[in-house]
Amino acid sequence: MKKTLLVQVKNPMETLMRITTMLQRRGCELQGIIYHAGKESSFNLQLTVGADSEDLMNNVVLQMKRFQDVFDVAEESTLVRERM
Repeated sequence: MKKTLLVQVKNPMETLMRITTMLQRRGCELQGIIYHAGKESSFNLQLTVGADSEDLMNNVVLQMKRFQDVFDVAEESTLVRERM
């Protein structure tokens, strides 16, 4: 299973290191990264993540939301639906 996650963060380099470490520990695969500078001290990361199951992907998203420097995590398809 592969999903694209949009992650809004405060400290992108340190947060990306924490995310990649967490993905590696859980046996997930980081397949792509796109980095955008946002407004003021906010940065956007677009991460393509591969996981073995839906439950594992949900756990990964919940864990990312717990990181101190992460403001928001959304799936790309969810964000597209909200804009329509």
